[in-house]
Amino acid sequence: MLNRPFVILTGALLTLNVALPPQSTAQSKATEASTGKGAIEIPKSLRVEHEAIHSALVEATRAPGQVGAAARELAAVLHPHFVREEEIALPPLGLLAPLSTGASVPDSALSEALAMTDALRSEMPRMLEEHKQIEAAVERLRLAARAEQAGMHEQLAEELALHAKTEEEVLYPAALLVGDIIRARQQSKH
Repeated sequence: MLNRPFVILTGALLTLNVALPPQSTAQSKATEASTGKGAIEIPKSLRVEHEAIHSALVEATRAPGQVGAAARELAAVLHPHFVREEEIALPPLGLLAPLSTGASVPDSALSEALAMTDALRSEMPRMLEEHKQIEAAVERLRLAARAEQAGMHEQLAEELALHAKTEEEVLYPAALLVGDIIRARQQSKH
């Protein structure tokens, strides 16, 4: 998949008349952190993976027939979920390496990460419920792609299904552990 900026999907979704939710102050601070304007950043490997998914999905929305329709439906449910992940679930993972080595992390980064992981913990039931909606839309894309013999789009659906499982089984728990580690270290200092 090609690696294009996240802005491509946002523009495509706006073209498709998909409403984007307004950001709260906390979301804006989380977005600043995820885009590098804050103290922590989403790990590059995860940013690149999300960008590749966005790019492939934008391409799929341009497909004719049921594949394009299913891709547009998927984009509508996936976009706000990805935005929120990039605000609260993925940036704390940027602290995994420094925390694991005992490297010094600025207090501002620790505070940002705690706010994000607290929000993630609070929003986890909704995030997982959104995954069910996304999985259903992914399955519709997979079936449409199979019916139309669109192997590339069927592969995208399979990759998205695996990506969601990786988030549930690895990324979200790891982000929560980042918050737990920070909180435990702060408590041991006092």
